[in-house]
Amino acid sequence: MTIQKFYRVAGGSTQLHGVASDIVLPSLTDLPEFGEGALKNCLPYDEVPKAKYTKWSEPVSLFVDELKRRSGERVGNDPEFHYVMEDMERLRHRIDGNRISLNEEVRKKELTDDKTRKELRTKERLARNTEEPRVYRLTLDTVDKPNLQLIMYPGKLAEAKKNGSAKIAPEAAGDSDSDNDILGAPDDDTKTPAIDPEREEAINILADLVRLEQGPKTASATAAH
Repeated sequence: MTIQKFYRVAGGSTQLHGVASDIVLPSLTDLPEFGEGALKNCLPYDEVPKAKYTKWSEPVSLFVDELKRRSGERVGNDPEFHYVMEDMERLRHRIDGNRISLNEEVRKKELTDDKTRKELRTKERLARNTEEPRVYRLTLDTVDKPNLQLIMYPGKLAEAKKNGSAKIAPEAAGDSDSDNDILGAPDDDTKTPAIDPEREEAINILADLVRLEQGPKTASATAAH
């Protein structure tokens, strides 16, 4: 239950509106039927006097328009986001229908359809992946070290492709319980790789920003020589 509000330095509350994103990615949680705004008696948006703060005055642009363009192209061509949008449409249809069948055969068919769709997507993912994923442990202590610890070893994806298996068990390093929670225990062959297209695209956007920030500086340095 929300009984207090948080206000930003500019005076506006995050209530109902949240923090507006410069780049919006498709997500099931962004449907208007979800979130606090869809609940009865939710706290309204309002504003308080602004706090004293210094605005960002750096004249260099954050390349928002270019980042949007690049991200839009990737999202439009990414099968994972196509899955997300399909799921959003299916969920919206269920919400609009506002009903669920009590007929056993109908419910069984719905469950079978869900299972079939998941299995088909798994096969499509295995067919698309040409490179095996490598996952490294990254902490504040190791971020500037030359050799990061590999915690997902290659071979599992190729083995799954060869055997036609829908299950892939990443091999964790085993020196931390948190790895088992995230990646699955080394001897657990029922874990599938975590699929998070929003996270992957956020990393791509950040990488684009870094390259765009470096571009003019590199060009200036080259011209100076």
